[in-house]
Amino acid sequence: MNITCKNRINIRFDNSKLLLDPKKMDPIAACIFVSHAHSDHLPTSRKKPMIPPTTVCSVATERLFFERMGYHLEQHDSWSNDDFTIKTLPGGHTFDSTVAEIIDHSTNQTIIYTGDVNVENRGYLEGFQPKKCDILIIEATWGDKNYQFPSFDDQIKQARNYIQNELDKGNPVALLGYALGKSQLLNYCLGDLCDTRYSSKSIWKMEQVHRELGLELFETNEIPNDYQTLANENGPWLLFHTHTSRKDPVLQTLKQKHNLKVIGFSGWAKNGYYKIQMGADASYTISDHSDYSNLIEIIRKSQASKIYTVFGNSKQLANDLQKEGFNAIPLQEGVSTLDNFF
Repeated sequence: MNITCKNRINIRFDNSKLLLDPKKMDPIAACIFVSHAHSDHLPTSRKKPMIPPTTVCSVATERLFFERMGYHLEQHDSWSNDDFTIKTLPGGHTFDSTVAEIIDHSTNQTIIYTGDVNVENRGYLEGFQPKKCDILIIEATWGDKNYQFPSFDDQIKQARNYIQNELDKGNPVALLGYALGKSQLLNYCLGDLCDTRYSSKSIWKMEQVHRELGLELFETNEIPNDYQTLANENGPWLLFHTHTSRKDPVLQTLKQKHNLKVIGFSGWAKNGYYKIQMGADASYTISDHSDYSNLIEIIRKSQASKIYTVFGNSKQLANDLQKEGFNAIPLQEGVSTLDNFF
């Protein structure tokens, strides 16, 4: 078995190849795994392959893949051939996200690929349960000791108090989050604070798909094109809006006309500049990824003999792990083989 960082993550077994979150749909691959439907884990081209490959992912990921890419996948929860078996585990990152558990039949080794992962239970999301494995391929978005976050429940509680206070003053409130993932979570946890709710177009579309998939969300209306006419005479309202900068024309106009209050939700809120960059009145440190301490928890509980760090702060996390005696290395584009490192 050989693990390389080519076409994102490529695992070559004796007679077949498995691709994890590939950039390109390789027809030679025996199987691909798609951890979730965020664009940085999807193919870079929307062109449908001549023969869609056998794919392991959640039903929700397949539906969201179709929404974003325009074609369907041959979806399986698990799959095997003579070389390997792969199955999904709950990932805790988004409604659709999964972790891959892979068994190499020739060595009986277990490989865990986290994709994007979160161990914390949040709203409707069940956090990833760390598992023992021989080889761990773990994301490192927050793989820096500076990124250790307060609890999700604590941040939501503080946000609820702030939002309620502004609504009581008659001020509408915008909640900033990514169209897929964060916005559904904010709707689920905060949507009950106001009966009048709007969403930007991309968030509204994702709300409909998640509702179709069985997720219970508070209903919102798509924000009208003539959003300047939104008024407060019937009381304040909530707006679920995509992550953007302080120069966003919709938010700027609504701030000027209706004293809209803007709240950002991100792991980047740990840094003071985030609030300024977003033009936010308040910000809360809520991330869909595990923070540094929880990444370390996953690693320790895995008891893996080999650890590959990927994405984000992969070099920093691997360096920290090496200092602690772990057999760790960052898996990066251009590294053709990793066997030499162990």
